[in-house]
Amino acid sequence: MWRTPEIRAITSATSLAFVGIGGLTTTAVLLGHGGMLMTGFALGALAGSLAVARRPPRMRVARLAEAGLLGLGLALAAAAVAVSVGPPALGLPLFAVAGLCDGVVLTATLRIRSDFAPPGARPQVFTLGAGLKITSAAAGAGFTGLLAERPAPLLLLCIAALQLAAALLHALLAPAPGRGGLRGRRARTHAGR
Repeated sequence: MWRTPEIRAITSATSLAFVGIGGLTTTAVLLGHGGMLMTGFALGALAGSLAVARRPPRMRVARLAEAGLLGLGLALAAAAVAVSVGPPALGLPLFAVAGLCDGVVLTATLRIRSDFAPPGARPQVFTLGAGLKITSAAAGAGFTGLLAERPAPLLLLCIAALQLAAALLHALLAPAPGRGGLRGRRARTHAGR
């Protein structure tokens, strides 16, 4: 996983992002109407995954992951502002948008793992990648529990900041197009057909 730049980039970025995502449920509960907010997030994630699976975008999958992380961070930051000035229900559409972006990130992550995992190590890449995300989420839930006395909108802003940092981390670690990136590999694959 560490020797393949595309897998290293997505694993590092999503592990950082999931430190924030791990605290999202607790933060939603602290905001009030946690079930409603997380249902909106989950429905958005389902829609995002289905949309990308059904009609893949024309951008490189690595850039799709970055765009998803960026959108996730911005939507959660906007939700933090919305719920700090009004009722928690104001955050519902923004949680749904955040979920949509999270679904895009998940689909891009799975596609990158599938395309770049060495054939003999594919199960290990998927298992280890998922394990790192779950571990990160558990750490994030623990941190959120320790900070639960802080204002919930502030916690949500911190979660948003982690998503934005993850997008930046991925941009810094992902190989540039043409240097063995996904676009180059797919172009060579399609040219041979």
